Amino acid sequence: MTPKRHTASTITDDALDALYDNANRGWRRGDEWKHRALAAEAALARLTAWCDQLDATARKVTRDPTAEHPVAANVRHQMAKHEENTSK
Repeated sequence: MTPKRHTASTITDDALDALYDNANRGWRRGDEWKHRALAAEAALARLTAWCDQLDATARKVTRDPTAEHPVAANVRHQMAKHEENTSK
């Protein structure tokens, strides 16, 4: 059974308070998800920068301009696998 629909003349203060409370909880959940997503993106950016530093060191040590650090390669491989499994 669907909940009773209210009009401006039939809604009570309690029902209106419940409506606003539910809407506020929804907004807060959305904000929490947004903050978590931004934190995850920042962490991935830091990890990618670290991989780039490892590659730069590997290129300097080996004097091979195409050298790729094995740990950085594995991290990138693991990140790519994750992206393949996500629904966008």
